[in-house]
Amino acid sequence: MTVAVDLTKVVRLDFATGREKTDELSLAKWKASGGVSFRLKRLGKTPFDLLDTDKLHRYVVGVAYEFSTTSDAGITHNEHKIMLDGTFRYTLPAKVLLTNRGRFEFRWVDDDFHWRFRDRLFFERPLKIKRLKFTPFGGAEAVWDRRYTRWNIFKFTGGVQFPLIRRSTLDVLYERQHCSTFSDPNTNIVGVTLNLYLRRKRT
Repeated sequence: MTVAVDLTKVVRLDFATGREKTDELSLAKWKASGGVSFRLKRLGKTPFDLLDTDKLHRYVVGVAYEFSTTSDAGITHNEHKIMLDGTFRYTLPAKVLLTNRGRFEFRWVDDDFHWRFRDRLFFERPLKIKRLKFTPFGGAEAVWDRRYTRWNIFKFTGGVQFPLIRRSTLDVLYERQHCSTFSDPNTNIVGVTLNLYLRRKRT
């Protein structure tokens, strides 16, 4: 579950929690994170739903902290992570929104420090069939890890986002993950994400 709160037109707070597969183990991890993002320039006229107000902006930068924990053969692994993001958006022909996000991750895994860089390219396009509104999306992400000095993780994602009641959406997705540095290199993931977008009452 993710929760986003717009403090101003420029500043947004983001919180998330849930369970997901770890990048490096064939196990699920529990995680919780919080962060802040800053919008630098608006896209202008856009065909997209305004619930995720970040999508109205061409440039967004952010910083976040995440804690996660997982257990392997009775051994608990804890990770502390600081993430620095830079996002660029552009509206392509046929009302397709392109998003390119670069992220530096500074990780402390069981007191072992290393960092990695992630580059994600993402496409989405809102559609409407009679009264049904939905947004198909797809993308790819590559991860460069300092420990291996190469791109070692590749992710390919596709799915659909559906609007729910009030200010909420539901994402249903499939992800294919390949990791060249681990004994179990390929993973298939089906995921569901509930997104809540909260707006402060102005006084």
